[in-house]
Amino acid sequence: MRLTFSHGQERRSFKGKRHRFQHRYGNLVPITELKPGQRGLIKSVCGNRKVTQRLADLGLTPETNISVLKSAPFNGPIEIAVRGSRLAIGREIAENILVQPKGT
Repeated sequence: MRLTFSHGQERRSFKGKRHRFQHRYGNLVPITELKPGQRGLIKSVCGNRKVTQRLADLGLTPETNISVLKSAPFNGPIEIAVRGSRLAIGREIAENILVQPKGT
């Protein structure tokens, strides 16, 4: 849906729906979209070189299975299980980790 303002600019509206990333693997969602207990397969890690290198050092690389353990309220960190370890990741960074959700 497009909205046109009086000064000629157009703006797209998602009508409150969350945007899903279209990718060659199908619909991908950020880790923040997964609910506690839900699993996913990492398909892409975005961000600058420093962030992606740090996440790779922690074991968050493409084609890795993850599981969301807890999600702190009020935009707090997300606790995940990956490769036998538990990690807490801030939401800002977690938004850049795209996963393909699996069944609960």
